[in-house]
Amino acid sequence: MSLRASEVYAQIIDKARWGHAHGRSIEHIVSEDIQTARLFSYGFRAQTIGVFHATRVLLRMELKRNIAFHAGECLEIACLCLEQLETKAVDPVLPDHRALISTLYFYDRWTNQVDDLLSKAQTYGKNSRLQTIHNLFLSNIQQVSSGNGLYIACDLELPEQGAFMVPDLDISIAPLVYGDHHSWNAAFLSGSRPGVAIHRHHLGAEIHLGYSPVKGHAILGDSFTPVNEGYAMPIPPMTDHGFLNTSGEDHVLPFVFGSLRAGGWGIFFDVGPRPGEKVERKEQPLGSPAMNQSVFLERAIARIRARAVLTREVLVPAQRAGSEEIGGLELALSCGGPTSFEILSDHYKIISVQCGEASIRIGNAEAKVRQHDYFGIPGNMRCHLAPCGTDPFVFLDAVILPISKFEREAFSGINR
Repeated sequence: MSLRASEVYAQIIDKARWGHAHGRSIEHIVSEDIQTARLFSYGFRAQTIGVFHATRVLLRMELKRNIAFHAGECLEIACLCLEQLETKAVDPVLPDHRALISTLYFYDRWTNQVDDLLSKAQTYGKNSRLQTIHNLFLSNIQQVSSGNGLYIACDLELPEQGAFMVPDLDISIAPLVYGDHHSWNAAFLSGSRPGVAIHRHHLGAEIHLGYSPVKGHAILGDSFTPVNEGYAMPIPPMTDHGFLNTSGEDHVLPFVFGSLRAGGWGIFFDVGPRPGEKVERKEQPLGSPAMNQSVFLERAIARIRARAVLTREVLVPAQRAGSEEIGGLELALSCGGPTSFEILSDHYKIISVQCGEASIRIGNAEAKVRQHDYFGIPGNMRCHLAPCGTDPFVFLDAVILPISKFEREAFSGINR
């Protein structure tokens, strides 16, 4: 095996292996082990539509080429392992011994099997393409296995062989953080193409985020609004939406996607393209009911940053980006203030750092985070944050919550 592992990772996996070797014993597993296993498991889950899927697609392409028979056998089994790793995302990461003895154990076992099979395939004939695929697979996975459990993603450099091409939309998506029922992703829009084609989601809600420099039209229902500064647009299920990139430049569009029904699959296949749809859309202000009361994101960040005290402000209530059937996405903006503080939630939270720097600790794992970093806080696990430096520590957090008919706001302003 060539998969690099940290001492923390090796020790926790040794406990899982010992348990399996002794009748799935759990008597040696303590609460700190469960916390560590949960963190590592979510790190692997972030690769679901990233390296796991992307690697499988490339291996399927290699299988169509003229390769040695036994090498092909290895690649077929590797594809099966990768498909199992993708499917693992529908299973909950439970807050008990199963996070270690089942979830993390099989993430480790199947990723190591893929590593071994790709190495074995190379023994049946040198293949530079296959070697590159193998190296990139290892590079991406080792960001999880060589760490302490805290998986920190960054949107400044999206990983090679870690993206997902959305069917029928022709846009590339790189996952950043995956929770239990929602994810934070980045869509890459080429300046040579018009942007994100009009589409809708059947069982998913979404929040589109824009950051300067941005120039285009945000589209929602039968309305659109010109945008040339940062914004956050909540999108309920079964609502047409898209983005027309008029800048002529490449653009990265971050978005949050979630569904309490769709499990950990995230954006995967819940896309309903709307080709040929003919709608005369009306220009509306960003904050209007027709645009679902979208918000100027960078203005909100500047406003809360100036306070420099511990503050949390909900920008998008859950009722605005969701339904009773799938739950709703809540997006909030916080300023950490000068002193340390804690975050504790019943639900998995995804954090996007907008300004400043902080030391964070979840369980026994510690890390430093700064602007452009993303990380997740599992439900009912405390995250201790200590701001560093002179700049205020400002961050967005996204969570998906159940909503009832009584709580749901009216969406009469949106023609879906």
